[in-house]
Amino acid sequence: MNKICFNLVFNRENILNTNGTAMVEIEAMQVSHKVYLPTYVFLRPGQWNRKRQEVMPSHPNHELLNRFLQECMLKLEWKELQMWKNDTPLTLEQLTIPENYATEADCLSFTNFCKEYIQTSRKRDSTKKNLMTTVNLINSFDVNTSFKSLTYEYIREFERFLSSKKYKTNTIIKHIKHLRSFYNEAVNRKLIKHEEDAFRRYKMLKGETKYTFLLPQELDVLENLTLEGKHVRLLHTLDAFLFCCYTGLRYSDFCSLSKDNFIYINNNVWLIYKSVKTEVEARLPLYLLFNGKGINILEKYKYDINRFFKIGSNSAVDKELKKIKMLARINTHISFHTARHTNATLLVYKGVNITTVQKLLGHKNIKTTQYYADIIPEGIINDLQRNSWR
Repeated sequence: MNKICFNLVFNRENILNTNGTAMVEIEAMQVSHKVYLPTYVFLRPGQWNRKRQEVMPSHPNHELLNRFLQECMLKLEWKELQMWKNDTPLTLEQLTIPENYATEADCLSFTNFCKEYIQTSRKRDSTKKNLMTTVNLINSFDVNTSFKSLTYEYIREFERFLSSKKYKTNTIIKHIKHLRSFYNEAVNRKLIKHEEDAFRRYKMLKGETKYTFLLPQELDVLENLTLEGKHVRLLHTLDAFLFCCYTGLRYSDFCSLSKDNFIYINNNVWLIYKSVKTEVEARLPLYLLFNGKGINILEKYKYDINRFFKIGSNSAVDKELKKIKMLARINTHISFHTARHTNATLLVYKGVNITTVQKLLGHKNIKTTQYYADIIPEGIINDLQRNSWR
């Protein structure tokens, strides 16, 4: 019986999956016959050195993966040697995955797997940062988390752990959903058997949907608020918040703007930008929105317009808005995202067509915009009708 030659091959069929990755396989060749054994290591094309048959240093876990792949090869070669000694040469038909080498789950910790998944995904940087926060929490909860430990009981304990850290319900739901994303990716890579689905019995907590917005009279108070002395430093944050009340921008979109996003069409100012979150392009006629109040704010920063869009972190800005709210004696809870809700709510109740509001906000789904047509009680509608913006 001829010896079997083992080699590592990547993307043998020259087809990438939906994540833009392909698997590294072990090619076992005996004379003119070949079989291919999966390693469940998925890489992007630029992460594999075909000549050296190894993962490139550009991969964050290249050392670990290369060691794993070599161990897979060594186990197969050792198995063949032992069988030769017993005068029962190994055949290609005997090369089965469970008997001859470990899976990726035996060599990678779950959190390392999560980091590899995040870093090689096509997700936005902001999304990757949020996912990494969940990975850090998993490490804090159980540094030895493995694929086998991901049971229904584990999920419940992780939920209680998050609750013990005084996280709000929506934050807990966010991290559980991230964990489920990691879990599903492991299932897709066959690192976890689908029939053992730990999330099948788990019931997700019900989130608290609470949209806060400002009424026209509250906007008026903020527009006329005088910040003096030590409070002058809050003026930049207040202007940024008001600008987003008039435009409906998210925090991430506001921070991504520059003077190049503002153009003149027939001598009128338009804001054109692509949403960081949805990648949907929005075109806003600033001269028509809220009587051009957004343009008035831009005029204050016309000598260094790019500086206007450089504000602190979202959490830092929210803390400053809390101080501004107290100075203005407004009872409504305010965060930077309140500006977007205020914009959408006031547009809807000023009679702007819902599909127009959808385009102005850059919503992909009309149902997201439709929500603003249902959140205000009749009494508040009457207030809005009596207090239109000036």
